[in-house]
Amino acid sequence: MNHLKYIAAVLLLSCMACDHSQKKEGHFFSVSDTTRVEFASGNLAEEGLGFVAKSTDYGGLFGWGTGEDLKNYSEDYHDYPEFHEWGENLEGGWRTLTIEEWRYLLFERPDADNKCSTATIDSVNGLLLLPDYFVLPTGCEFKRRGHGWGINVYNQFQWRQMDSAGAVFLPCSGFRWGRDIYGLNCEGIYWSSTSTDSCCAHSMYFSSDTLDTDPDGERHFGHSVRLVRVVE
Repeated sequence: MNHLKYIAAVLLLSCMACDHSQKKEGHFFSVSDTTRVEFASGNLAEEGLGFVAKSTDYGGLFGWGTGEDLKNYSEDYHDYPEFHEWGENLEGGWRTLTIEEWRYLLFERPDADNKCSTATIDSVNGLLLLPDYFVLPTGCEFKRRGHGWGINVYNQFQWRQMDSAGAVFLPCSGFRWGRDIYGLNCEGIYWSSTSTDSCCAHSMYFSSDTLDTDPDGERHFGHSVRLVRVVE
């Protein structure tokens, strides 16, 4: 009898390991033909040394590449001469997407148009991203990319289901100029690690009717940061 119990326990653990692997597979996002990543659970928090508690929290707004000086609120782009990776302040291999990786994720990966849309979660507007492999939870809906925040509306329970299935939400945190914040819950601007020239850098921008990876912004503007790490 003890022998049978041991075999049953081994089989149960094997099934659990299999289920975990399949679930984790749903959290992968292709950012190039050869690279897949997983997103951090939320935006980089204001202190820059961890992530916000909930994916719908706005988080901090950082000048470009302020990895070594997180409290830099200077309005002079000359004070941001080079990129310092925010992920280096954290353990776990976190890093910032390049603008080419943002473009591939949003426009070029297989079935990209059906894996991205505007959404509202508990009155917080933002951009919803689905992983490469996604199974829509029972009782939830998802409508592909369109115009308006009301395309996909979720309450807390529905969002927990979507989140568990691997969906990622980027809230509209607006942007900061000096210490003043504009566009809160109307615009989302997320930094890339790619420089444009000596004064500007590329970012990913979205609103209720726009999704763009071409904008560049002066480095002193404060934008959101969502880190990723590569899945081997």
